Amino acid sequence: MKRSELYGLVWKTPLRHLGPQLGLSDVGLSKLCRRYNIPVPPVGFWTRHAAGKPSLPTPLPPADVDSVIRLPEEGATVARSEDATRLQQVRQTFSRAKHGIAVSPIEIPTSLDNCHPLVAKTARFFQSIEREEQKRARDRERAAAQGRPFFGGITGHHMSMGRYITDEGCLRITATTANIDWILRFHEALLRRLIAGGCQIVASGKGSRNTVEIRRAGGSICLNFAEQAEKIIKPPRKGVLYEPAEYRALDAYKLKLERDWSAIARQWSGTREQMEKRLPEITQALIAFPEAEALRSKLVAEEAAMRAKAQQEADLARRITAAAEEARAERREARASQLPRALAVVEALGDYHRVLDMLSRLEVIAGDRSEDEALHTWIALMRGSLKDPVHGLADALRAEGAAPDRPLWWPE
Repeated sequence: MKRSELYGLVWKTPLRHLGPQLGLSDVGLSKLCRRYNIPVPPVGFWTRHAAGKPSLPTPLPPADVDSVIRLPEEGATVARSEDATRLQQVRQTFSRAKHGIAVSPIEIPTSLDNCHPLVAKTARFFQSIEREEQKRARDRERAAAQGRPFFGGITGHHMSMGRYITDEGCLRITATTANIDWILRFHEALLRRLIAGGCQIVASGKGSRNTVEIRRAGGSICLNFAEQAEKIIKPPRKGVLYEPAEYRALDAYKLKLERDWSAIARQWSGTREQMEKRLPEITQALIAFPEAEALRSKLVAEEAAMRAKAQQEADLARRITAAAEEARAERREARASQLPRALAVVEALGDYHRVLDMLSRLEVIAGDRSEDEALHTWIALMRGSLKDPVHGLADALRAEGAAPDRPLWWPE
């Protein structure tokens, strides 16, 4: 709308009522007015107005152009409002669940004896990698001793910056083999506390890169643990065309949720010592997250169902409108065709009377002579074939009027 139009509205309706009508909050509408130099009613204006003591509005400052102000689209505003409401509900649920969980120190086990099956499977995965690395190192040394190039530096495992990414059925870990013993013992302590807090630790379906879910209270979350690494910068060696990049593991780790939890979730990062100290806080949050995730999923599903229903209703309304418009068009066409219909009857009526006149004259010519029997026979045949077109129209109109549904040309 134009600047002058918005000025007129803000002096007719309080901002707290006008804002939502325009897809804005009262604060957002106030900011919009300041941007376009539109004065708004001062504090107490509407109270005095309600008491029968209205004040004159502040004049609109002149401008070279009556600017066009673009307001939010209705659908986008509703979507933002729904997202904000859902986010607030999920945050409250997460906060209640988190504060209901007791926090106590957690000890990291000194070994992986009798560890969780997922930890054991992940340990076997990295043990196979360690054996592979040892074999590769021996082959490299053997090749160097024999003075021949070594081309066995490529692994079949998924890697990222010198770190291995676990396979299906393992914990989601991206790490080197340097600190994997502590990483697995950290996860063992984490899983034990999560299970004690009522969580289920479940391997995801085949083909899932994030292979483990933490489930509780109808919701589920997935974790991703990563060890940080840096590339080792080496000076180029003479005569060596290609040398695989090497990375060094750092005493830095990151644990985060895989789901889209940017609104309330956080990632935990730090050194080994820092991560151990934060383990109680981490487990407290992870036990609470699935419950909030369940609510979020429910709200998203409900909103999706409501949008689908609204879309169905809108589609039905469009179909009804289209059908009604089509019926109106057919009625207009039927009514428009009645005049040509009448004119056709008029033309047929003229032909009918001309044929009657011709037959009468032919009868005069025929007379009563016996040799004119053929004329009389033909005249009788023609008279039997003739039908007054006006009578035909009347019969057709009676039949259309007697049908169960009124004819399309009938007035609504």
